[in-house]
Amino acid sequence: MKYKYRNLFILIFLLLITLNAIPSVLGKTRQSYLTSFVKKNEIENRGFSNAFSSEDIVSFEATTYALEILEDYGINPNEIEALQNNLENDIGEMFDENKVNLYDLFYLMKSLNILQYEIDTDLENRIYQYLNDTEQIGGGFSFSNTSSSASLASTYYIVQLYSLINESIGNLLVHKNWVLSCNNIDGGYGGNQSLSSTLPNTYFTTLIFDELWEINDLVNINKTLSYLNSFYINDSSDLDSFGGYLPDENAQYATLSSSYFCVKAISLIDTAELNGGSTISWVLNHQNFEDGGFSDNIVELEQKKSSIIASYYAFETLKILNPSLSSLAKEIWTVEFNYWILGIVFISIGVIIAVIVFIWRKRRI
Repeated sequence: MKYKYRNLFILIFLLLITLNAIPSVLGKTRQSYLTSFVKKNEIENRGFSNAFSSEDIVSFEATTYALEILEDYGINPNEIEALQNNLENDIGEMFDENKVNLYDLFYLMKSLNILQYEIDTDLENRIYQYLNDTEQIGGGFSFSNTSSSASLASTYYIVQLYSLINESIGNLLVHKNWVLSCNNIDGGYGGNQSLSSTLPNTYFTTLIFDELWEINDLVNINKTLSYLNSFYINDSSDLDSFGGYLPDENAQYATLSSSYFCVKAISLIDTAELNGGSTISWVLNHQNFEDGGFSDNIVELEQKKSSIIASYYAFETLKILNPSLSSLAKEIWTVEFNYWILGIVFISIGVIIAVIVFIWRKRRI
């Protein structure tokens, strides 16, 4: 009788050990969830969609961001050569049809750069000429070669495109003075000399200066830093936004994009001003394990839908605050508990109980 109870105790103990081990066996890291989400949005040979959809709609912006995330983990898209050719053809069609979109052009060129692909020389020359035609005499660059209005956003993308085709920019002093003229008394920068400050334009300014000049050349770097920090939510009772950054002074919730803009810009000025721990926690709370991506939690009582673009902002923010990305290497399983896992658990329990009953009956006989 003593041995029977001892064996029963051992079997129950093994049952508990097995059940405890199941989560570890079935677990996945945050990184695995994220890269799986990105790959599921791939539209073979053409690029990536921004989010799951019944229609295969390629987003040039999402394609660039997806490739950047995958590149960090050494993961390649399917059929790279076909993708490279299609992206180059998309650029060629823009110019052939005289329908050049500056933002699309940047993301297409950036994607090809990530894929280490050099475009045709003639096409590169057409791009170079187009960029030159957007330059404004008073400084800055316009959105198109038919516009005479410079903006910080278009200037940022033009600067990046010059870099992607390895060409230098002329009249740097004129452009520098124009960018500085967009400064406002609050320390931020507007889209041009007559507009109020916005977070995106202040972000563009810091990146332009980091690319072409020195950050310390900003009109008043301390005021700019204060402007950026003003969007930070340090109220720990604000469960939705604590650790994040608001998109503007009237916003109710922090967003992944605005948090990235602030974190990136602040990191270029003074990393000591960043709130690493709370911001990392806030970003990680925006990962959805229904699909593995990230989304903004700004719609209450609604299922959040992840997107490549939101996931990129989250990923890049984490890279700045946690360069090793150890925060994404942690294994998480319970949030992905689905019917397959539930079935495996019940089958495991059933098998072990059956063994216990079999041994118990055998002992009785």
